[in-house]
Parts: sequence; C-alpha cells; structure tokens
Amino acid sequence: MTDLGQLSYFLGISVTRTPQSMFLCQQKYAEEIIHGAIMDNCKPMPTHVDAKSKLSATDGDPVLDPSLYRSLAGALQYLTFTRPDIACAVQQCCLFMHTPREPHFNALKRIFRYIKGTLDLGLHVYPSTPTRLITYTDADWGGCPDTRRSTFGYCVFLGDNLISWSSKRQAMLSRSSAQAEYRGVANVVAETCWLLNLLVELQCPLREEGNRVKRSGQKRKTWQEEDGASEERNLIRVGGRGE
Repeated sequence: MTDLGQLSYFLGISVTRTPQSMFLCQQKYAEEIIHGAIMDNCKPMPTHVDAKSKLSATDGDPVLDPSLYRSLAGALQYLTFTRPDIACAVQQCCLFMHTPREPHFNALKRIFRYIKGTLDLGLHVYPSTPTRLITYTDADWGGCPDTRRSTFGYCVFLGDNLISWSSKRQAMLSRSSAQAEYRGVANVVAETCWLLNLLVELQCPLREEGNRVKRSGQKRKTWQEEDGASEERNLIRVGGRGE
C-alpha cells in the first residue's frame, strides 16, 4: 500500500482543510451534472422548491424522455451527500421516477437552477470531543395529494457536526398530525441507536456528561420503593376517610 498523503479529492467530493475545520464540497460534480442537463446558462434561483404547490402523479403531460429524468434525479441524489439543503426537494422528485410528468421535470430543473447559484456550498466538519448525539425531526400530515401519506425528515448531530440526515415519505397513513410526528420520532430513534452502536464498534463510544439525577441531588428510587410509598399513601388516605 502507498500513502498518498492527506485526502483532497475522493469520488467527486473535494476536501479543503483549515486549522479550524474541514470543508467537504461537490462543486466540480455539480458543474458536471448541470452540464449534463444542458443548463449551463440557466438563470439561478434563490430557492430550490415551490412551497405553495405540491406535486401529483396525475398532473401535466408525460415527459418525452423519462430516462433523462431518472438520470438527472439519480445524479442529484449523490449530490445530497454534502448538500442536505436539497434532500427534501430531491426526495419529492424521486417519487415520480416511474412515470415522470412535465410538472415533475420543472421541479427538477428548479433544483438545478438553485444549485447553479450555490455551487460553493458544502458541509463543514469541526474538530471536537462530542459527548452526545443531538437529533431533530419533523413531519407534515397528509402532505401527498395522491396517497395522503405524510413526509418526515430528520438530522443527527454528533456534537457540532451534522453526520446523518434523511427525508422520506412514510409507509403508512397517519390519522392525526401527532401520529405522523410519533412515527417520525420512532424512525430517528432507530437511526440514533444504529449510530450509537456504530460508534461503539469504531471504539469511539460516547461518554455521558453526568447523571442528571445526581446533579439534581435526588435519589433514584426502585420500583419496589415506589410501590411501597404508593401503598402507604393509599393507607393514609383510607385511614383519613375512616376518621
């Protein structure tokens, strides 16, 4: 094996090192897929999605070249490795790969126009000694106009560094917004447990900052003590009624 030195470029991802951080960017790859979409001279867009309209599987006419749509959507999926800002928009476009229509292609082109104006964006990684995973999750309710299924998303931070993110349509219908939110929480908890096990396998287990019960000065009770205290309170209450 040959030591090639510090990593600077790997599979379309450029790595820029500074004393304070490491910056991951796919600018060259983004320029290549924009050229492949024949949108080199397109006008940049400030946003990547139209929040007012929702894509449907039956709106508009079918596209003339479905294979081109699938190729461009797949290329954008790889770009989300360092661009979590477009993950939700790309996920929405990927839902219609089987029968893409003109509104879907217009939404895909909008993402390319947004990327055209944000080629220098990427992911920062900072050196730190993290002690916990921090997760955020959210979900809509019945956002899909065709199936009425909800879409959820989450992101996971290891200290100050974003290490995992996803946006996906839920497999089942939710009868309320609370149910959609709980399903989103269940998914991010499963992802967090997997990441914790992965850190253990990499011999980098997280260490807790301290026991919250000990910091508050309270003693944790066993379930036997809780049951005994509850029974004692019931006896006092019954005795009070007798008096």
